[in-house]
Amino acid sequence: MCPDLKRLIYANKRVTRHVAKPSRIPGKPRALARQQGMGLPMALFIILILSIVGLAVNRLADTSSQNYSSNIAAQQAYLMAYSAIQQQLVDTLAADTCQCAAANTTVTWAVAGLNSCQAVVSCSSFVAEGQTYCDLSSAASCDGGNGTRTLEVRVK
Repeated sequence: MCPDLKRLIYANKRVTRHVAKPSRIPGKPRALARQQGMGLPMALFIILILSIVGLAVNRLADTSSQNYSSNIAAQQAYLMAYSAIQQQLVDTLAADTCQCAAANTTVTWAVAGLNSCQAVVSCSSFVAEGQTYCDLSSAASCDGGNGTRTLEVRVK
């Protein structure tokens, strides 16, 4: 046999060994017929994970903004209680000894920052060892009750 023919037969056998066998599905190669379709389940899984992460970030942002507004309301209530008690101290300490002019006084101001706040100042006096003492208490609430503070002062 001719050496060139021998080489040609050997090369043909090698090529036919690597050619894919025909698939059972007409029109599709056998390699595509064996694939199970993992692309769609993986894409759905990734979309699900990303939506869960997005939902968690959204809830975290909502909670953070609620905490921020609660902190502002609490700070406003503290300042309202402090200001109301200082205003009541002027009337209480006007005489030589402290005197409670009114039992309960409601204080509201139309000042920017404290316009949604109100404070109730109460005063009670007692005598101990010949000295008259006054207890002033101021309970303030702001932003519809979201922030509340109470301050107490005892003066002689």
